[in-house]
Amino acid sequence: MHLHLSTWQEIESYLLRSQGILIPIGSTEQHGPNGLIGTDSICPTAIASHAALQADLLVGPTLTLGTAQFNLKFPGTISLRPSTLMRVVEDYVQSLASQGFQRFYFLNGHGGNLAPVRAAFQEIYMQHSLRVQESLSPRCRLRSWWELPETNALRQSLYAEKEGTHATPSEVAMAQYAFPEHIKDVSLGAWHPVSLEYLRNHAGDDHFDATDHRRRHPDGRIGSDPSLANPVDGQRLLETAAAELLQDYRAFLAEE
Repeated sequence: MHLHLSTWQEIESYLLRSQGILIPIGSTEQHGPNGLIGTDSICPTAIASHAALQADLLVGPTLTLGTAQFNLKFPGTISLRPSTLMRVVEDYVQSLASQGFQRFYFLNGHGGNLAPVRAAFQEIYMQHSLRVQESLSPRCRLRSWWELPETNALRQSLYAEKEGTHATPSEVAMAQYAFPEHIKDVSLGAWHPVSLEYLRNHAGDDHFDATDHRRRHPDGRIGSDPSLANPVDGQRLLETAAAELLQDYRAFLAEE
């Protein structure tokens, strides 16, 4: 069930059964020579939609714009300021919370969203903590699809060190499965791994400015070899992630 494809009466009926909602969040940014600019939004949306086919859950509209300033020197990238993304998340949650929703599960597809989204959650909790009249605040969870244990193990087994951290074969493969008519047949240059020190220093897309980033990664890849991507792998990854997501979402709803 998708919110944007429902009527208000259907949502009112849904709230009698559940007060939870699953919200895909991604980014609109370059993904290397053969990756779609919408990859980070396509992946969590496809996973959430597949999970919704297997259970009575509500999928909210995908937040397709994230924080990706470091990719702004690649044409097509659109980035929100971290403060803007925080406000968007807060308004999204508070709008639905005012109608009776209580559990908000954000399925993330972009590392740069982690810090501002978590900060937005704390802003929401702070607003409730400061109220004179005690009330329970909405409960929020942020989970990146690649953090799901079986999904992470699968992508590592498929691509090992060539998975990299951006324009990865796993995310490109999933987008290929979701949109086979948009598979790009292009020639990629040689694979260039990145050091463990680089990975530690830039975890969560903690990069410098866009000029520096384009200089360091001229074709957009970060330690990845997306030439390994194929839609068959994409289907395996999507189905594995959807099954794990469903378990984690149900556990989140059941928490006290």
